[in-house]
Amino acid sequence: MCTWAPDAAMRRAYFADYEAYEDGHAVAWGQAVLTCAAQDDADEVIARLRQQAADRQGVPRAAIRLRSVCRL
Repeated sequence: MCTWAPDAAMRRAYFADYEAYEDGHAVAWGQAVLTCAAQDDADEVIARLRQQAADRQGVPRAAIRLRSVCRL
């Protein structure tokens, strides 16, 4: 039995590959990296990655499609 639990101060890093869409067509693509607390919710991590990509590309968050997300 494992009794190890992640420390609240522990950090996790994520890498995402994304595409930005406009009128149903991919108009840009790129990568985003995020470091956050280990206890952060998966939905929050995805939302933050999409927002980071949207800010970078100058499009609404809804226009971003995450192709892949990897925890580093």
